[in-house]
Amino acid sequence: MKAKLLLVLCLVSLGLGAFASERHKKVPRVHCKTHSREVMRRSLFEPSIQAEDINDCLYLTFQFSLNEVDIIILDKDGKEVVKEQQTIIHEGRTISILETDGYPYSVEITSPIVAIQGEITLEE
Repeated sequence: MKAKLLLVLCLVSLGLGAFASERHKKVPRVHCKTHSREVMRRSLFEPSIQAEDINDCLYLTFQFSLNEVDIIILDKDGKEVVKEQQTIIHEGRTISILETDGYPYSVEITSPIVAIQGEITLEE
């Protein structure tokens, strides 16, 4: 009887511990500003990037499409964590950053028609 009670108490404490740790987890958010070039002044372009921190790996999923872009992502110390040149961004493309201790990250995306500057921060 005591073993069953001890087992139940252990399972309940593990469940509550997992619930408590999930409540206080910070969520990464991407804030972007767009600077249009001469060609695109008349059309509206709102970039959207979804950020997820899964198992200490940051995944950025693009919600827009652009051709011939340069992507540079820097960590808080100014160290390059991602650098891709003359690439294509399509809706649903994902970039991963393996080390997630460099918040806030800065994002620079440049193309012939638009320049995007952003920041990835942690929010509760």
